[in-house]
Amino acid sequence: MFSRPGIVMLSVASVRSFLLMQTTCCSALLLAFAQDAAAAQTEDPVHEQRASSASVKSAATKDHKHTPRSVKAISQPETVTVSGKSRTARREAALQKTPSSTSLLSGAQLERLGVQNVRQLARLTPNLFIPNNMPGYSVTNYFIRGIGEIDPQGEPSVGTYIDGVFLTRNMGTMQELLDVDDIQVDRGPVTSIGHQSEGGAVHINTIVPTNKRRVVAQTGYGTYNEYQIGVAASGALIRDKVYGSIAFGRHSRGSIDHNYAVGKGTNNIDYSQARGKLRFTPNENWDITLSFDGTIDGSTNRGVGNLLNYYKYGNYNPAYPKNNYSEAGFTGNVRYTISPHLTLFSITGIRGYDDRGMYDNYGDIYSRGSQFLYYKDRMYSEEVRLHGDYGRFDFNVGTYFLYENWLTNRNANNTYGAQTNDPTKILYMPVNALIDQQTRNWALYGEAHYHITPNLTFAAGLRFNYENHSNSETLSYLAGGSHITTVANQLATLYSSPQGGVAWQVSENKSWIQLLPKGSLSWQALPRLMAYVSISQGGKSGGYDYRAQSPTAPQQAEIPYRPEIVTTYEIGIKSDPIPGRVHFNGSLFWNQFDDIQLTSLDPSNGLTHRFNAGKAHSTGAEIETTVKITRDLDLRYSASYLYSVLDKFKGTYSRTQLADGSWYDNTPRSGDPLPWSPRFQTAGSLTYRIPVRLPGTFRVGADVSYQTRVYASSLINPQNRLPNQVYVNAMASWTSPDARWLVQATARNLLDHRYLQGTSFVQGGGVPVYYSGSYADPRTIFVSAKFTL
Repeated sequence: MFSRPGIVMLSVASVRSFLLMQTTCCSALLLAFAQDAAAAQTEDPVHEQRASSASVKSAATKDHKHTPRSVKAISQPETVTVSGKSRTARREAALQKTPSSTSLLSGAQLERLGVQNVRQLARLTPNLFIPNNMPGYSVTNYFIRGIGEIDPQGEPSVGTYIDGVFLTRNMGTMQELLDVDDIQVDRGPVTSIGHQSEGGAVHINTIVPTNKRRVVAQTGYGTYNEYQIGVAASGALIRDKVYGSIAFGRHSRGSIDHNYAVGKGTNNIDYSQARGKLRFTPNENWDITLSFDGTIDGSTNRGVGNLLNYYKYGNYNPAYPKNNYSEAGFTGNVRYTISPHLTLFSITGIRGYDDRGMYDNYGDIYSRGSQFLYYKDRMYSEEVRLHGDYGRFDFNVGTYFLYENWLTNRNANNTYGAQTNDPTKILYMPVNALIDQQTRNWALYGEAHYHITPNLTFAAGLRFNYENHSNSETLSYLAGGSHITTVANQLATLYSSPQGGVAWQVSENKSWIQLLPKGSLSWQALPRLMAYVSISQGGKSGGYDYRAQSPTAPQQAEIPYRPEIVTTYEIGIKSDPIPGRVHFNGSLFWNQFDDIQLTSLDPSNGLTHRFNAGKAHSTGAEIETTVKITRDLDLRYSASYLYSVLDKFKGTYSRTQLADGSWYDNTPRSGDPLPWSPRFQTAGSLTYRIPVRLPGTFRVGADVSYQTRVYASSLINPQNRLPNQVYVNAMASWTSPDARWLVQATARNLLDHRYLQGTSFVQGGGVPVYYSGSYADPRTIFVSAKFTL
């Protein structure tokens, strides 16, 4: 019924078969590559240049802006000679000439800091906040400068791009890092690539196979029976023509918390991921890479505690938060060199996921608000981009198309009548929501750069965006008769099929057009000091509410919300005052939100749904620096200040007085801060190479991060406020003299603070009914060993 031509249907069995195939192939590749690894320790110059030239050009500027003259040689036709700098060093040099706030983290840096997955990026870059209250392990949600998407099923405001392909939902954005080459974090609107992102982007770039043979195997074990195993191999299958790579990782951890209602653990990890690549370079002009990846996540969905209980970390909801998530994807990257001045790029993405599980959203012993559901997402995207470089003038023009079909089949335990904890008075009206939403997005974009003088560059760009959204929903009653159930069958009905007929059906369609301009002026004041100013607009798609489940309110599914527009003003500097020793970047910014999207009470119709709630702004500053203090001691430090506020709420302010005399806001109000926007964040790390006369290299390191309090919702109440938080981590490692072995121990959250990470508060008659919370992981220790050949 919901399948589409050309979109592959997913199942756990199919993804497991894919992962098994990857593991088998990996074993074969490991044996083949190990035989000649010793003979291939250096890169082939021609094909290393070919492998990196396109990616360096595209990474040279955020949104694929111009390549500055200082790194112009990187963008020229391939030659036998390569720069002495590594690929990452060349990209870092290019980004230092880019008029925007950007961070680049190489795979080696991430490994040295003990970073295992993308959730740990928040302590490494300024003004990046990652809420730790997502419903499952596969979900990561990014906020940059106060811009983000609260709901894991919403379109990300900060996009995740894997090898150039945009991930359409927050689900599936979790990535572990065995085959990651580098991660680039852009702060500010991203519009001159395939899919736009209004707040910024996290670009995850995986390793491109070359002539160099590389074999990696790692394993580790830690507290809570945590273990990881991983293997990766890459190299030439036909030298100078065909290359391959494959990676497989398995990550498991026992339960952190316990559900006492059913006697099972919660908040565990059960995660497997694989990726395989084939790359073809038939001649000097063509470079083609095909990539296949798959993920299976059987980790429990988030188990939620209750702050009203004596033991607040315990889960007492009999709706056990089981989870069965599977994902598969294909990426095709093609580069064709038309002439010494023109290069054509194509990025194709086909992805999909299936997710079945129980969501314990509130930690309520009576399972109010619990949902038993099935999600299915299928997407196809295509980007074609032309890059031209004519000395003083260069440009990028491109076109983009996205099709997404998102399906929800949700059984929800809606509360009926007054909120109470008297089991004799608790009533439900459980429903089934079958929602089928389709998105089609067409875009044309262009950006040009003109070097007014050797040191002064002007850039201007424009994006035309057309989006079409359709929404078809059928809401049915799960219970017959009066459609009302009681505590006696709080779960039996939730697991059942619809029995009580259809409440309503809706079919809607809406389109919007956006024109998003951008411009910048950069001045290379000194060879290693650049200043810039920029103005840019970003947009977030409109659409229809994807959680409409009120039996008496079909308007929840009928009323569309418009795109949200963010205009960003930025001024900054980028500098390397002491090359190789000191690196410092800083910026000031102002974001203006128009038609901000919030899920709240809409006074125009009395419904709680997503709508365009008004205007807002955020402003702040950020710095990022690395310092090589001595030959053996390295410092990395970042700090950010953020002030955000909802300037104008289009609704009518409403509040309730609680029994203790305090007031509780039922709606946002003008002057409130935006959610998930800490006023101040800072993080610093030190790594020290111990100068001892022993074989190998010994390093120790520590990092400390701090954030001020945030609100976990657009309702600014004490019950939704998360406290200031401090985290301390430590690392110790040994690298063998031949650099083939790395043994590392990491300790996370050394202070063992289980800070509150998310809340939900419900009251009835002024008395709290439940006050749920999720918490940070306790202190963990993990020891790993990695072998590279």
